[in-house]
Amino acid sequence: MSNVCDVGVDPRRWYPACRSAELPSRATREVVFLGRSFMVYRDTEGTAHCLDNACAHRRVALHEGEVSGCRVVCPYHGWEYDPDGTVARVPTLEPGRPLPRLGVRGFPVVERGGFVWFLPEPVTPMPPEPPDTTEWDADAWFSFRQDRVFPNHYGIGLVNGMDYTHFHLHRKYQPWSDLVLDELVTGPDSVLGRYRITSGRGRSERVLRLLLGSGRTAATVTNPLEVHYDYPHHHAHLGDGLVVWVFFRPEARDRVAVYITLYLKARPATRRLRQLFEPFFRKLVLARIQEQDAWIGELEQVAWETRPDEPRSELNPVASAAERLLRSRWRDYVTEVSPPADRWPAALLDVPPATPSRAPAPAPADPYGTSMTSAPAAS
Repeated sequence: MSNVCDVGVDPRRWYPACRSAELPSRATREVVFLGRSFMVYRDTEGTAHCLDNACAHRRVALHEGEVSGCRVVCPYHGWEYDPDGTVARVPTLEPGRPLPRLGVRGFPVVERGGFVWFLPEPVTPMPPEPPDTTEWDADAWFSFRQDRVFPNHYGIGLVNGMDYTHFHLHRKYQPWSDLVLDELVTGPDSVLGRYRITSGRGRSERVLRLLLGSGRTAATVTNPLEVHYDYPHHHAHLGDGLVVWVFFRPEARDRVAVYITLYLKARPATRRLRQLFEPFFRKLVLARIQEQDAWIGELEQVAWETRPDEPRSELNPVASAAERLLRSRWRDYVTEVSPPADRWPAALLDVPPATPSRAPAPAPADPYGTSMTSAPAAS
């Protein structure tokens, strides 16, 4: 499985179906995960539910139907389904005839941190609850939301988010003049990269210093940057005043829904930014950075699909560790579950041989002085 686009994600984890505000009362919504269609709906009591998006009768998409009480109603013949997927009513069924025993699958749902989360493959025991961002949703912070569907594989977007050396792509907006990796820490389900960034007096650097409330008079200011991959999602923390949470829902091998929330601590300067410059900041900075990421992600998708077996020289150990983790979690899932080939059509379900057919290439030199296989001590 040399092509990262063949790698799926473990469906026994929580993934965002949508933001809670995107699912008002009596609304339905299609949610795609690894090539399979689900639907979420909110009943008239305000509770969100998730079902397989195919009526048990003719397999018509249920999200095209409507909500009645706590049930969802198929648009074709009006079959009604309870939140667990059981057929509750068939309008044309003669009195006395039993309801069909075949229903549709229901999936666990939780609402947390302003999101509707669902579990594409229920498991016992249940996985830990999804991330909770309520700490940053308080009045002491304000946020920018930049949700988008990107035309590339989940792994491409994830590694991009962990690899802050890619800011050459965004050099017009890069808010630092120096970036140093101090430490890499890996765990069974996590990667943590600890950087130091130094900002001088360039235009973007001055903006960052203003946002972080640090060192207006100093020639340079250094702040810690932590980037986390807590499988399967990502978050980053810059100083004590900027936090980014990124939640992924892979839809296909070349399509991933990404929910991004950038939090800024509500200092006087950031309050002024929000009041006066938010449209500028969102449209001319954040949106343009996103456009660049979408463009480069599509190019990298093409590179993986057309040159999957050609060697690559990765120099950032944080990026390498993130890719190793996403590959290993998928390999473990396929090995443990042995799912049928059609369960997750957007990912390769074959388990590669344990022994490579040829000796691996030597590891590239590491310009950070950081081992790509073990965590160093901070310098």
